Amino acid sequence: MEVIKTKDYIDVKMAGNLFGISRRTIYRLIERGELDIAKFGTRTVLRRCDLDAFFSIPFEESMLRPVQEFPGLDKCYTITQIQQKFRISPAALYLLIQRHGITKYAVGKFNYVAKKDIDIIFNASDNEKD
Repeated sequence: MEVIKTKDYIDVKMAGNLFGISRRTIYRLIERGELDIAKFGTRTVLRRCDLDAFFSIPFEESMLRPVQEFPGLDKCYTITQIQQKFRISPAALYLLIQRHGITKYAVGKFNYVAKKDIDIIFNASDNEKD
């Protein structure tokens, strides 16, 4: 395995062993154009740098955002409260929370969402609030 890691070019079998996937999966990636290859006769080889770049895990923006502090129970709705107050289905609420990047807080067996975030989405006026 150490020998494979030092080579600039490796064959499909070595690539499969290195990344713990089958040769067929490597060939599928090649067929879809996701990996570049070179041919030496019948032998197919791949550049290590291409493989490393393809299999590296990119950072998502959500991983870089600072963790928000829990605002307190009095400033949050439970998921059930939101569904009842705004008459929205669980699936639709989940999509809204996800689409707007709203932070959910798990406290015990309940999930909470800041009232200010939900009220902005539903345009709830101050006199409508609890």
